Amino acid sequence: MSDIANIKDRVLQVIIRNLELNILTEDLQKADRLDELFGMDSIAIIELVVGIEQEFEIKVPPEYLTVTIFQNVNTIAEHVLALIRGKENGS
Repeated sequence: MSDIANIKDRVLQVIIRNLELNILTEDLQKADRLDELFGMDSIAIIELVVGIEQEFEIKVPPEYLTVTIFQNVNTIAEHVLALIRGKENGS
């Protein structure tokens, strides 16, 4: 499994677990916009950030707290991967 596929799977689990959603993972994967799927608000983003930081042992910087990054599972996974790679490279 590629890095990004593994990260997407883990992000899906964090979303379901931390936001206590009763949504199928398939629906989360297909969603173009999480806010349209389940009304993702600022509290949900904070809960998701905490879950991502714990799951991936990274720190999500304030500049990442945008609607664009938390638009869907793909955008979240891409930015998590970038943070992981930055951590590995000492950034």
